[in-house]
Amino acid sequence: MEKESNNTNNSVYSMSKTLDNNNNSVINQLKPDIKTIEQLNREAYTLKKKADNKFNPGCCLDTLCTSKTKRYEEACELYKKAGDKYKICGQWRMAGECYDNCAKMQTSLKGNPVPFYQDSFFCYSRSNSINNSSIAFEKMNSYLERQGDFYQAGKNNENLAIKNENEEKYDKAIDYYLQAYKYYETDGNHESLKINMEKKIAELMMIYNHPDAPEKVPRMLEDIGNNYLKKSLTKYSAQDYYGKAILSIIYYSNNASEGTIYINKYKNIDKSFEESTIYDLCCKIVDCMEKKDGNKLKVVIKEYKEICDTDEFMDNILNKLVDKISVNNYNGNNIEEEDLK
Repeated sequence: MEKESNNTNNSVYSMSKTLDNNNNSVINQLKPDIKTIEQLNREAYTLKKKADNKFNPGCCLDTLCTSKTKRYEEACELYKKAGDKYKICGQWRMAGECYDNCAKMQTSLKGNPVPFYQDSFFCYSRSNSINNSSIAFEKMNSYLERQGDFYQAGKNNENLAIKNENEEKYDKAIDYYLQAYKYYETDGNHESLKINMEKKIAELMMIYNHPDAPEKVPRMLEDIGNNYLKKSLTKYSAQDYYGKAILSIIYYSNNASEGTIYINKYKNIDKSFEESTIYDLCCKIVDCMEKKDGNKLKVVIKEYKEICDTDEFMDNILNKLVDKISVNNYNGNNIEEEDLK
């Protein structure tokens, strides 16, 4: 990859916090009064108008006589100055438009448009121009794709996923995590990041009942297990994910016998799986589900939690299995959630 592209990597902002903090820090430090805002708005308008004339010279002879490269360089500088002033004034849409034009100039000049797409995305987001912010984000990723920088495109999507997850916009978070996963997979040099994306996707899909969960969650959990099994340092973690895959298959298939099929499958893949605590849990849960014994299931889960720490995913899938027995009017349908803790 070209040296310029590597420098781009170092400057690309974190969609979740870094850029927001940097922009807000500058704005908060200045806190202009009304007169200053009016003055800055006038200056920004004048700068943008000059930039527009450079970008689209029309019949202006002096501008037409200037080379296209020089015109674009000057227009980019003017748009940036105008954007900075609009941003200080809180004129987010106008600021976003100026930075977007800077990105266009840099693209034409074969420069680096990414920082300007960053600023454009930030400003459009602040102005609630959802369509424009999405376009800026997509253009930035498209540029990075053309540069072969799939890692940074993945980080952009991951950071935006984190932002949406923190804002409890889980469907959007899942979409961005999925896109980040695809970029990391294409990059091929960051296996651990790809696995982390699979973990987040499976967890959020399971917990928030995503419509694609029945298809994607078991497959992703198995994929994580297979990847962990390849390395000596993580091979024992594979057992946990095979176990989670089995539990999700039992839940989504509504068929305990499917769990038995996958228990045998993972036993053949990983000979040590049969010796694990989660293997024992899966076998007992299959037995409880086949016998429709909700009370026994409660005891099995409680005993497991007494000897093993459980993460949010495990807590959620175990509670879902208990709920499934209750909904199906199995024996022990009045299991209290407190009894599972």
